[in-house]
Amino acid sequence: KSEKGTPQGGPLSPILANIYLNELDKELTRRGNHFVRYADDCNIYVKSQRAGERVMRSITQFLEKRLKVKV
Repeated sequence: KSEKGTPQGGPLSPILANIYLNELDKELTRRGNHFVRYADDCNIYVKSQRAGERVMRSITQFLEKRLKVKV
């Protein structure tokens, strides 16, 4: 039994994720990344593996430092 957060699969969870991760959408758009996100699922499209690794590092840092989300 979880004592924090909302239950996984509950109706409130995707709504809260969309509200909270709106800042991620803005950051990806500002950087010119092509992406699709629904609730807490996100695909970021890049041209090469090297670019993917670079984006993964920088977005992980953004999520952990700015939004305080553990990746």
